[in-house]
Amino acid sequence: MRYFLLTIFILLAGPVFSAEPAIPNAGFVQSNIWYSKDVFYAGEKVRIYTVIFNGSAYDLSGSVEFLDNGTLVGKADFALASGGRVRDLWVDWKATEGSHTINARFVNVVSDGPNGKQAVSLGVSEAGKSERVVELDPVSKSALAKIEEAKAEEARRRTNAKVENAISTVSGAIPEPIKESVSSGKNFLEEFRISEALSIKLAKEKKQKEIEAIKRDEENAINNKNKTVVSQTDAMLSTAEKPFAYVLLALLTLGQYLFEWRILFYGVGIYLIYRLIKWTVLKIRNRE
Repeated sequence: MRYFLLTIFILLAGPVFSAEPAIPNAGFVQSNIWYSKDVFYAGEKVRIYTVIFNGSAYDLSGSVEFLDNGTLVGKADFALASGGRVRDLWVDWKATEGSHTINARFVNVVSDGPNGKQAVSLGVSEAGKSERVVELDPVSKSALAKIEEAKAEEARRRTNAKVENAISTVSGAIPEPIKESVSSGKNFLEEFRISEALSIKLAKEKKQKEIEAIKRDEENAINNKNKTVVSQTDAMLSTAEKPFAYVLLALLTLGQYLFEWRILFYGVGIYLIYRLIKWTVLKIRNRE
């Protein structure tokens, strides 16, 4: 009866014990490279640790080098007696943004035994690699994003100011009758630009959906092992259509930029008019 009650207690208490919160960066060492904190961000000072052991019959001494992407970060000297002794070593490292592969290796290891001191190599001479991607901390990342956004807004403001100044200068030199005529033409061009930009955008979205449908057809043709000859032919046709679809998508994207960006649209238009006038003048001169 006593064993039965003990078994019931263990079964009921098990979920309670398992519900305790887990402590990060503590417990059994899963690899022989670990850090003083986890998670860490770019710019923070972190201590890199490793563990060495000596299960041989010789006393060992030497150094352990810590490497980041193959570049030396720091070196720690050690002296480890025989008989299964264990020791942890570390170096301090300032994390930088980007991908990092951290590992450690033995150098200049010397054994002290019956035959005196001599240079030796160890059976496990390098630690396992620890791969990390270090990012900026959220506060710094948000601040940099705001700075870049402010720079972009300032650049847009300066560009718009230059355009408005140029328009004002030209507008002041144009007589009123001509200015009214140009104003009505400008409104027509602006309505045309906005309308075409919307039409091209819709056509681009439609083409993107067509490309996605072609990709799905290709995946279905590959995954379906019992496909018929007809489905194979359809898949081949879809594959042949895809390059043309991508070309058309690129043209639509270019057209969308041309009509959505006001400066680009009018800049290209003025350039084309200039080339047309120049060509016309050359034709007239050649006739003379």
